[in-house]
Amino acid sequence: MQTIMLAGGTGKRVFPLAVNKPKPMFEILGKPLIQHVIETVREVGLKDFIIVTGHNGEQIKEYLADGNKLGVNIEYTVQKEALGMANALETAKDLVEDNFFVVNADDLFESSLIEEMAKQFKEGSADITLSCKPVKETWKYGIIQIENDKVTKFVEKPPRGREPSDLAVVGVYILTRKIFDYYKGIPVSDHQYEDAIQRFIQDKNIVRAVSYEGFFAGYKYPWDLFTINEHLMDALIKKQMIEEDVDISERAQVEGKVWIRRGTKIFEGACIKGPCYIGSNSLIGNNCLVRNYSSIGNDCVVGFSSEIKNSLIGNNCWFHMNYVGDSIISDNCLFGAGATTANFRFDEKNVRLRIEGKTVDSGRDKLGIIVGDNCKTGINASLSPGIKIGPYSVVGPGVYLQSDLEPGRIIFLDKRSYVVKENKITIPFEKRQKLMESLLKYEER
Repeated sequence: MQTIMLAGGTGKRVFPLAVNKPKPMFEILGKPLIQHVIETVREVGLKDFIIVTGHNGEQIKEYLADGNKLGVNIEYTVQKEALGMANALETAKDLVEDNFFVVNADDLFESSLIEEMAKQFKEGSADITLSCKPVKETWKYGIIQIENDKVTKFVEKPPRGREPSDLAVVGVYILTRKIFDYYKGIPVSDHQYEDAIQRFIQDKNIVRAVSYEGFFAGYKYPWDLFTINEHLMDALIKKQMIEEDVDISERAQVEGKVWIRRGTKIFEGACIKGPCYIGSNSLIGNNCLVRNYSSIGNDCVVGFSSEIKNSLIGNNCWFHMNYVGDSIISDNCLFGAGATTANFRFDEKNVRLRIEGKTVDSGRDKLGIIVGDNCKTGINASLSPGIKIGPYSVVGPGVYLQSDLEPGRIIFLDKRSYVVKENKITIPFEKRQKLMESLLKYEER
């Protein structure tokens, strides 16, 4: 059976992480998300893929090519405009067989889901097979109603109190070519796909759903990457893995489930506490601390006395005397000495972000900053929780950044913020000498 993989979205809700590359190309544990998904599907023997690309899709084609290096076969189509899931599927209409899987290129799930859906589809008489799991926040998902083992209703994001059940559709489907006929009579919208399946049900076609209790996470907002990262680390780092050519000082500590790639150096006084991932040819400097599901890319320098906690760091990033907590930093970023990310509100409430003009609750009381690629901060910059910095932007020395920064911007403190007066404060040499004498006496004790 073929698998259509949807990778054409513009990624506006994950700004600034998808400005210069497709959402599914965000790397975790040294691989883009789309590769993790392909490998999951491949585990159950499905090797024929049709990938629908869109925004910066040439990067996906360049990376995956024909799929040979992953042991699969890949064809491509292009969604010229981001007109929803139904429109994306239409681009593959002439390539698919009678029945086919549909997955999103940045949704993570377990291979057992694909296996169980394929099994039930072959054994049953359904035209379409969905997958579902119970949720509390039903208004955020497509919700189905099941009667006598059949799906009788499919509603996208129903209003609170009007949901037909608590069963949310997981983003894995087995569809039939007949569904293309139903798209024609339904206006293009974000829920055209769901409306088409509802019309398909109303016409007495058989739609069934497989109950799924395993891991599933969709990359809808930037902070979803933390959930995905934790799952992948728990699944793939079962023990301490130190590759060839890694140089770890005898006076450094490496504890727990840590994966360190070849060519990396860990200096004296550094402490790595797993689960953690450190890419190839990176350097962890003296007295650094890397901990709590942190992932650091290739060719990075975590300089003297820096702490990286529960953060995702891209490739070729440099730090020096920094604290980076619960943050996502894209490729080619540089933090000046003393620059600090704040990740916790004074009132200890969840961190809220501005997403497409609306304030969105992240659901996390610990959340730092989200930084696009090729950004810099000056020394002693302070970055508030939930702040987003667009690619190619600079936060100047001493700036306290409290709002998002658009791509290609630079922010400095104005000279008028300073007051220069005559210095009338003196510290007599004799006083300092007495202080030094008292300190020396203390050391002699």
